Amino acid sequence: MSAQTDVAIRGTRSAGGPGLRARAGTVARSAALWVIAAVLVLLAGIVTVLVRGGENTATLHYESTGEDGGRAFVEVLRDHGRDLTTTERYGDAVAAVDRGETVLIYADAYALTGEAIEDLSDRARDSGARLILVDPQYSIEDWTDALLYDTVVGQQAPSVLPPGCSATVPSTAGNVANPGQGSEYFTTVSEPEDSLLCYTEDPTDPAPHGLFVTVPHGEGTITTLSSDWLLNDTLAAEGHMSLVAGVLTTEQPITYYYPVERDQPTGADGGTPGAGAVWLFPQWAVALLLWSVPVVLVALLVYGRRMGPLAIEPLPVIVPAAETVRGRSALLQRASGRAEALRDLRAAALVRLGRRLALPPDTPAAEVAARAAAASGLDPEWTEGVLLTEVPRDDSSLIRIAIDITTIESEVHPL
Repeated sequence: MSAQTDVAIRGTRSAGGPGLRARAGTVARSAALWVIAAVLVLLAGIVTVLVRGGENTATLHYESTGEDGGRAFVEVLRDHGRDLTTTERYGDAVAAVDRGETVLIYADAYALTGEAIEDLSDRARDSGARLILVDPQYSIEDWTDALLYDTVVGQQAPSVLPPGCSATVPSTAGNVANPGQGSEYFTTVSEPEDSLLCYTEDPTDPAPHGLFVTVPHGEGTITTLSSDWLLNDTLAAEGHMSLVAGVLTTEQPITYYYPVERDQPTGADGGTPGAGAVWLFPQWAVALLLWSVPVVLVALLVYGRRMGPLAIEPLPVIVPAAETVRGRSALLQRASGRAEALRDLRAAALVRLGRRLALPPDTPAAEVAARAAAASGLDPEWTEGVLLTEVPRDDSSLIRIAIDITTIESEVHPL
């Protein structure tokens, strides 16, 4: 075996690139960014769960299981076959109103903007939707001009109120709790037509009024409910669930809209529903978008950092031949370039054989192989396969062919 072939063979086998530990380190460094990103996403999820507690605990929210939550009446209605949908999206409420369905709205305090109230009221008047408002209080005057809200200064003692009217639903429900706030809804006409006023705190007042009111509203109706009748803590009280189920007893789909400020129309945007486009995305998507900002910054820092000062190397650089051979062999092995490695071995062997046989430099490779077989007394087909045609399928076959090449060279003596 010639020295050059021996170096090439041993270099191909031994200089195989970095070991397992080095390769593992390279993979770890390349995956560091993704590990950091995964940790940030995990921390975001943990913080979100800790902050939100897994559910919205706002008053009468359909997810809240607290005493003042509203999950109980939602689940009871669903258990009794009601087609009830819950939503915080203003667009969903608008679509339900436009379809003329029954829409239950938590309208307490400043839950809705004036533009949202006006928009929903106008749409319900045209579509014939049934609007059921929970504690609208003074905002009832923005919903309809048929009702006014009035309250008595000072707290009254809580009590139980009888229906005080002949309507079917209140009569079936019976007595309900009076929160003792001294507040009721009054009609703006002395004898309202097609109106229903029940549960009156002061039966001696000649003006039509009550806590439970239904008035015509265009093609539909507007009904008011006290929040004390829907809370998880008071729903089981006498008459409460019966009254709620009676009001929401309809074959049409029911939508419970719990308003949030983020997507309601406001005066600043001209009353256009869905003021901020970003809030059309679910909350988890918005949180993920916010957490992607530090992840991108980390990525920029990782890929943009300099790997130390620039190294200045004097030229020309002298590299030993043996080092070049080993380096090339290592690259070929890492790339599984057996055919390329064998092509180099064969080319070098054919050049040496041509010189030993005193052949011209432009002699075809097939003729060199034939002359070598004749000079060495070896099988011409075997010699041609070793020097020209045989293909290495694995490392073992490559080593065997390299040894056969060395054997052919050793059998051909210079002329």
